[in-house]
Formats: sequence, structure tokens, C-alpha cells
Amino acid sequence: MKFLQDDARPAFMDGVRETLIIVPSYLPFALVCGVAAVNAGLSLPAALALPGLVYGGSSQAVLTQFLQSASSLWVAVLSGLVVNLRMAVYSAAMAPRLRHLSLPRRMLGAAFLVDNAFAFMQQRQQDKPHESNDHLLAYYAGLTCVLWPAWMVFCVLGSLLGSVIPASWQLDFAIPLAFIATLSTTVRSMPLLAAAVAGAVASVVLFALPLKLGLIAACLLGLLAGLIVEWLMPASKITTEEPKP
Repeated sequence: MKFLQDDARPAFMDGVRETLIIVPSYLPFALVCGVAAVNAGLSLPAALALPGLVYGGSSQAVLTQFLQSASSLWVAVLSGLVVNLRMAVYSAAMAPRLRHLSLPRRMLGAAFLVDNAFAFMQQRQQDKPHESNDHLLAYYAGLTCVLWPAWMVFCVLGSLLGSVIPASWQLDFAIPLAFIATLSTTVRSMPLLAAAVAGAVASVVLFALPLKLGLIAACLLGLLAGLIVEWLMPASKITTEEPKP
């Protein structure tokens, strides 16, 4: 498959343009992660390499928090993996559009799957339910070509400026801000709204669960709420036709 074949280029450029909307919200979030990596005691080369190896803001933040609290490396890595278990839910949702690809290409697609990209992909499928898989993947490539480099550059800036940025700036607010920016552009239907509200409430109620499992439970409960609302909606509003590969 060629992402940039002539008829797929418009989909690729759509991904690039639409992702630029949320890139500014990445800056403070990535700065926090970069600063946290330095404060956790990582050497500068390790702090610079971290965003490339751990492409995910929440897991990166959790990992550095555990390292900063003198936890063992294995506990920190395990905690980061637990937080990223929500990617299994995302992968299951995207699997029907990826199963025609070879294993190396599926693994490449999985490597760049993050919350923002998944949210935009879901919205794209709702807006263009009959779009071919190749065009949807070209759109995903456009998203990734903006999101991944932006995240890397901003995290590197945070690592380099960690000792200069004053604590009074309180950049921690950027973590929820980044997710709010994504929600504001993608929640446009009742099932998605139900999933967002249920997930938000569950994440607060279940916050105290060990190993950040409350986040995983909130993802599953939000998904369940969205499916229930979709099931209760009139059948005429649900598209069941399989997209062309």
C-alpha cells in the first residue's frame, strides 16, 4: 500500500491540517514531560531519548513520577505499561481497518497510536463512513507526521529548559488541557458524549485504584456507555455498510 498515491494525498493533507489545531496544546504538556524527565534524575541523553522510546504523554509522565519517587526501574516501566493498556481498546476498534496490512505495517501503525490520533480517526470514520481503508490510513499518516515530530521537539525543549522554567508557571495544567483540546474537536454525537462523560466520572470515582487501574476501568466504562447509547439510538442513524479496502 502507498500512503501517498495520487488519490490518497487529499486524505493525507486533511490529517496534517486538522492536527495542526491541537499542536499548540502539546507544547506545555510536552514541556512538563521534558522537565519531569530531568527532575527524575535522568541524564540529558536519556531524557532526550525518552519521548522517542515512550511516545505517550500520560505513560511518560507516570514513568518519570515513579522514578522521581525512588521506585525501581521495573516498577516505573510496569506502571507506564499499565497506563497504556487503554491502547488495547483503541487497537481493537481500529483492527477491522488494518487487518489487510502485513504484520510489519500493522506494528508500524501501532507504534504511533496515541489518544489524539485515535480520536481524530474515529471522527474521520463518522464523517466519511464509506472512505476506503487506504485513504483512512493516509489520513492517519498525515496525523502522525505532525503529532510525533511536534511531541519530540517540545519534549526536547522541556528537557533542555528544565532548569530554567520556574515552578511558579505550574505547567501541570497542560495535561488535562491537551485532552480537552482533543475532546472539543471530536465529541459531536450522543454516543461519544456519553462515553466522554461516563469515562470522566469513572476516572474520578476510581482514581484511588492501585497501579493507575482506575484509568483503564474508566476507559472500559466509557466505551460501554457509548455502546449502550448507540444501541438505544434509532437504527436508521447507525451505518452498517462495510468500508471498501
